[in-house]
Amino acid sequence: FGVPFSFYMRRPRLVRLIARAFWGGDVRPYYESMAAIAEVPAGGTIVDCPCGAGPAFRGLDLGQEVSYLAVDLSPSMLRRARRRAGARALRQVELVAADATKIPLPDASADLFLSYWGLHCFDDPAAALREAGRVLEPGGRLVGSAFVLGGNSRGGRLLIKPGRGDFGNPGTAEDVVRWLGDAGFADPELQTSGS
Repeated sequence: FGVPFSFYMRRPRLVRLIARAFWGGDVRPYYESMAAIAEVPAGGTIVDCPCGAGPAFRGLDLGQEVSYLAVDLSPSMLRRARRRAGARALRQVELVAADATKIPLPDASADLFLSYWGLHCFDDPAAALREAGRVLEPGGRLVGSAFVLGGNSRGGRLLIKPGRGDFGNPGTAEDVVRWLGDAGFADPELQTSGS
């Protein structure tokens, strides 16, 4: 699934059509949320986990003086991300093969943590959110997107099956809010759209 996913995630108009028709959702907030990348001050640290093929690199400016840790467990996704970073000459991107529950950073060291379209793939999404909370500095920000159980779209009902395909242990929107609270995120803001 990684090849078609990588292809269409780089094309916002195509993704909007697919998301609306198949998943019953609006992906514009996903692309808009990448503005948080530009808000990280010089010398700051951004974690992108899972980074996939690097779709969030679109929010990173060539000369932005930050450390950008792109983390994924998939060698093929890291290869795609490496090509994307190279094509854009993004020298501040460091690619790391690691599990979302074992990010190679000290406690309280990141300004921004991105988790786009991966939480639903993890066997233990609550542990991944606890890890995000561990590496974020006080006042740091978590921004992400994921599929959740309980949506009423056709694609959601047919394809979001825990432990099957690309899905690990997706939770409901209520589960995600609970996991965020348990990980130390106060007053999480969750916006749902389709699945």
